[in-house]
Amino acid sequence: MKRIHYNQNSWFWVTVLVLSLVCILAGTFEFYEFENPSINKKIAAAGFLLQVIYFFRYFIYKNDVQVTKNVIMIRLNSWNGKRIYFDHIASTDLTENTLIVTKTNGEQITFDAKGIHLEDLQKLNELLLSKSESHLNIG
Repeated sequence: MKRIHYNQNSWFWVTVLVLSLVCILAGTFEFYEFENPSINKKIAAAGFLLQVIYFFRYFIYKNDVQVTKNVIMIRLNSWNGKRIYFDHIASTDLTENTLIVTKTNGEQITFDAKGIHLEDLQKLNELLLSKSESHLNIG
């Protein structure tokens, strides 16, 4: 059985991304002159390598859920994910092999949940319901 990876931006990953951008800018615009001019190219290359490491984590996990304040991005048994706004969720229906999210406009989004731990699916379903209810209570 496969697990669902809940992707949350931690300070570590934000630091890696910012450091990569600083390395790319410093290496490209050569803010400091070194005795060996190839050092700036190596700094820029290190920045691009950090970017590859940062974005490669999205390819490692096939079952991935990314949660922000207003949006959830779900990828289950697919390389393509669906982005759903919490305030657009009307209801969810969880069965053995599928998770169906019904939006307020009547559109249904179906996720294939074959081979995924039932506990992870229940956690995802509870997350969807709790976040959508919190938006309903505010409005």
